[in-house]
Amino acid sequence: MTGLALRGLLAAHPMHTSVAELTEQASTHSVVVTLRLFADDFGTVAPGGLGDTAKAYVRTHFELRGPTGQQVALRWDGASQAGDVVQIRLLAELPAGLSGTRVRATLLCERFPDEVNIVRATYGGRTASLLFTRGDQAKALP
Repeated sequence: MTGLALRGLLAAHPMHTSVAELTEQASTHSVVVTLRLFADDFGTVAPGGLGDTAKAYVRTHFELRGPTGQQVALRWDGASQAGDVVQIRLLAELPAGLSGTRVRATLLCERFPDEVNIVRATYGGRTASLLFTRGDQAKALP
């Protein structure tokens, strides 16, 4: 392998992953969702930046459903990019809290076969984590 080829391999990040943090706000019966993704990966599905295309993509690939199956409305609360990371903030009203909520996090799974999406939820004095890879369906928080 030539030195130039080796430098090219090292320049590309070696993993495809996203992290979603769900934080229950018990006093307001709401949830704050913070998504973090690699900017170059996200740019392949939202080439127009962090506007309408990005919003539509996130709504298609990140979803919360209450314990009885009803879809929870996620309100876009902003997005920014710092260096190589895109951060997206969503808000949701969830009167029953996160316990039993079903989460679907398929961001970028259709694009990268090795995509791993981690969801970390903090609620009711505890923390739970869910892991999503290509082909996974929604999973319930305990």
